[in-house]
Amino acid sequence: MKAIIFNSGLGNRMGDFTKAFHKSMTPLKDGETILHRQLRLLTEEGIQEFIITVGPFEEQIRATAAEFPNTKFTFVRNDIYDKTNYIYSMFLARDYIDDDMLFLHGDLVFNRKLVRDVLDCEDKDCATVNFAKPLPEKDFKGRVKDGRVLEVSVKIFDADCYAFQPFYKLQKAAASAWVGKVVHFISDGKDKCYAENALNEIFAALNVRAFDYDGYFIDEIDNAEDRLRVMEEIVAFDNAE
Repeated sequence: MKAIIFNSGLGNRMGDFTKAFHKSMTPLKDGETILHRQLRLLTEEGIQEFIITVGPFEEQIRATAAEFPNTKFTFVRNDIYDKTNYIYSMFLARDYIDDDMLFLHGDLVFNRKLVRDVLDCEDKDCATVNFAKPLPEKDFKGRVKDGRVLEVSVKIFDADCYAFQPFYKLQKAAASAWVGKVVHFISDGKDKCYAENALNEIFAALNVRAFDYDGYFIDEIDNAEDRLRVMEEIVAFDNAE
């Protein structure tokens, strides 16, 4: 299994920090960055091959990856990262998405047990949903019916929609189907939307199950306030492990 980390964005909501550093270099507890934490936890759970999409501050991302010398990295550069959304980065990485995959965004912070249990989950295709958490106003929600994820969007607020984080485990067939739809979107000039817009068109043909992350920790850091909150909240989960 491989993991692909989408790290080609600007991270403007982090303010002055991202004028000199990539968003994934945001320091957490004891100074460990978001990216280093992701790589550490994923490698500890057996992931040894990564695709990382890059844009600004590529050298910082490569330097962090170099701290994991026994791990294989493929870097895919998006030269127009400031004009496209991550669907275009996924398109550029399409030839490397050729195995069972973990898909995740570069601003996600999660605990190790979440990784372990997602990987061990009997559902071969799944994505992280929280049925108990209040719906976020601006972030992703997932539409779930009979345990299946049928749509992911920031714009849905119906009774069957729940808090969602972009952490997916997909078998090769499902991953390839998503890539194929992304290629169609890019061919049609749709490079400024989320990759989930493409995935939404094929969810009904897949069997992506909702992995309930209530009791685990996974959250994104978009701004300085998020960083402080996540640093405080993650402590209890890390101490439990």
